[in-house]
Amino acid sequence: MENPAILAGSVSVAYLQGLVEHLQRRDIAPERLLAHVQLTPEILSQRDQRIAASAYLSLLGAGVRLSGDDNLGLHLGEAVRPGYYGVLGYLVMSCATLADALHRQARYAALVGGLGLVSLDDEPSRDGSEPLVAHRWKPLLPQQQRQQCEETLAGWVSFGRWISGLDIAPTEVRFQHPAPPDIREHQRIFRCPVLFGQADNALVFPRRLLGVPLGQADAQVQRMLDAYAERLLGELRSSHAVLDQARLVLSRQLPEQGPDLEAVAGALALSPRTLQRRLREAGLSFSQLVDETRQQLALHYLRDPALELAEIAFLIGFSEPSSLTRAFRRWTGESPGEYRRHLSGLSDCAECVSL
Repeated sequence: MENPAILAGSVSVAYLQGLVEHLQRRDIAPERLLAHVQLTPEILSQRDQRIAASAYLSLLGAGVRLSGDDNLGLHLGEAVRPGYYGVLGYLVMSCATLADALHRQARYAALVGGLGLVSLDDEPSRDGSEPLVAHRWKPLLPQQQRQQCEETLAGWVSFGRWISGLDIAPTEVRFQHPAPPDIREHQRIFRCPVLFGQADNALVFPRRLLGVPLGQADAQVQRMLDAYAERLLGELRSSHAVLDQARLVLSRQLPEQGPDLEAVAGALALSPRTLQRRLREAGLSFSQLVDETRQQLALHYLRDPALELAEIAFLIGFSEPSSLTRAFRRWTGESPGEYRRHLSGLSDCAECVSL
């Protein structure tokens, strides 16, 4: 069976800066936060550098603990600035309409980070309602799922209001995670029905808003940034980043010989020491890279009901299914079988929490 492409890769330092600056305003020093993944504040001056997606999520979790803010994701999204999205932020600002902006966001989302997938779909028709669309977010890693989903959707709302000049609320907001004990901040930021325990994470709004003209539209700037973003995306897809190259090599290596640092380094024409140093610069050790690659592959393969656990264990380099089960519980807090049942339950969700 052919291994999937890289499932979750890296996050831009420009995006990381949003988290660092927000916590800095709460008197949490950058070095204190970044030390959780063995990074130093020097990386913040390298806006074109990238760190592992899992390292960003580790820092997001550390930020919740250090700040004591259980709604950190919401507050990060509320405080989003164009610069945190790098070139994509400025490209979106230059678009003619909201539809153009969302099209480019979906196309170039990887430039900001490989944390999840973006889509825009028509909603099923509802009695008495005008046509609606759903702007969806599918996270690729289970860590900090609540925080990353709330950060993403709150960021979309805040940025959308800013570029459109329309201070309007979505029709509804949906989250897959359970409702937290206190949802007053969700209500304040979204100003619409917020649904939890849903089959997707989505902002739902009237389809007519896609035609809204954006106040800072500039066709010349858009053409220039489109070309620049396309070049950056091509570089990213060519796996110029050692982190992404190593992950891809490792995903192919796991079922054949298990994880082997020297073999991965050799495939990348690097010495083992150089590979370890480059991974450290992205916030990972080799053992962490192995663990998160196995995790991502397992989450991917479990979506295929035709694959038995023994096959999945083999494909990710485990000698027996029990090793996969133990690792999966550590990653997600549930067994592979429970995860599959959860996926099935979400697809058939009939009774969900509405708040």
